[in-house]
Amino acid sequence: MTKIEILKSMLTSDQRNAPVWLLLGLEHAEQGDRTEALQAFTQALAYGNEAIKEKIVIELNKLQKESPYSRTLKGINQKDSSTYTTMFSPKIRVIEGGKGKATAKSVQLVEKTAGFGMVGGLGRVKEAIFQRLLHPITQRLPQKKSTILLYGPSGCGKSLLAKATAEECQAHFFSMAITGGQSMYTPSNRQFNIHDLLATAPANKPFLFFLDELDASNHYEEHVNSYSRQGIDSKWLQQIAEAGEYDERFVLMGATNVPWEMEPSMLRVAGFDHWIFVGPPDRQAREDIFRLKLEGRPSEMLDYEQLAGWTEFYSGADIEYVVELATEQVWHDIVTKGVDRPIQMSDLREAIAATYPTTIEWLRTLKEHLKQVDYNGIYDEVWDYLSLHSRI
Repeated sequence: MTKIEILKSMLTSDQRNAPVWLLLGLEHAEQGDRTEALQAFTQALAYGNEAIKEKIVIELNKLQKESPYSRTLKGINQKDSSTYTTMFSPKIRVIEGGKGKATAKSVQLVEKTAGFGMVGGLGRVKEAIFQRLLHPITQRLPQKKSTILLYGPSGCGKSLLAKATAEECQAHFFSMAITGGQSMYTPSNRQFNIHDLLATAPANKPFLFFLDELDASNHYEEHVNSYSRQGIDSKWLQQIAEAGEYDERFVLMGATNVPWEMEPSMLRVAGFDHWIFVGPPDRQAREDIFRLKLEGRPSEMLDYEQLAGWTEFYSGADIEYVVELATEQVWHDIVTKGVDRPIQMSDLREAIAATYPTTIEWLRTLKEHLKQVDYNGIYDEVWDYLSLHSRI
């Protein structure tokens, strides 16, 4: 067991052990897991004495100094930005009811998964995946399963949807991100074989193979019977695409942020026969996402409907970032003022005012691109979305 696992096992029997929470936070901080460190320090603050609290203030100061922003805020230069990449799981104490009167609840250390339930909104997309993939799989229907390509702005839930799809049908899930040819599964690694990969999966469960970030590198070179895309060639893709023909367990999904830059021949070889647009969440979905992202965090009574109204065109990742900024303001008050308080509407309002929806540029780019090219109905869903939001 790792040191972190040992500390977590100790907390399962004594969740009010402040020194252990402090050690867990220090260990996460040492490994660069800033969000996990903050969560552990929160628990140590809740249960610790004054001596422990003084140590935590010192560590929180260190974490603040080490956290540059990664996104550009309104009026702030990008190089002054700070990074938040890890999604919180519900592990911190919950403040219920009015205005900061808090009661610490038990801390859940085990990650929970809930299929589509962990993805806010996207009802249309979930229904399409259900009809084309989940229903044939779960009902063991003889019809051919679709090979789905999810496309849309970054941060709208494509990767999360793939994982949720695997959970919905209890499939073995294998995700491979195409990151500039840095994956272990490229033609440069001759040991890759889809047969070997399938052999490692349970024989009685579906196997969902997810090709993520297909747009990570867009440089193709034509060859006799292959095209190289930073290490991706036709034989490699064909091997994946044909797996479904000889193994009924195999299901293929992919995701891209820039489908208009994808090489058509590559998509044909991979066999993606159905494209699904994963766009910015609608108002109800944004409300759901705020609830998901704020679940388990100390907060006052929040107006989720208002939060959703303030964040039109925000992606799920944009909303997560808003919540992180609001949480950062609470940490700042803990460190500088010694005030232990919940997240308030004012924190979230200020975070929203300091950010912008990252999906706008994507939608405008595709809108201009579609004016020039006929895609035979592939992008009808995007046109429908743009027609409802003509001011984009």
